[in-house]
Amino acid sequence: MSRFLKSTFLWQFAGGFVIGAVGLFALHPVSATTALPAAPAHTASR
Repeated sequence: MSRFLKSTFLWQFAGGFVIGAVGLFALHPVSATTALPAAPAHTASR
């Protein structure tokens, strides 16, 4: 187990995961600022 924790594969995988997470959070506000179309109001007719 300690050999696996010291392996370069684990650190490269973790580094790629961190870079991907940072990229996801960095790019999220760009797509979140687009306005959604207004939904029609649902009213009950009597």
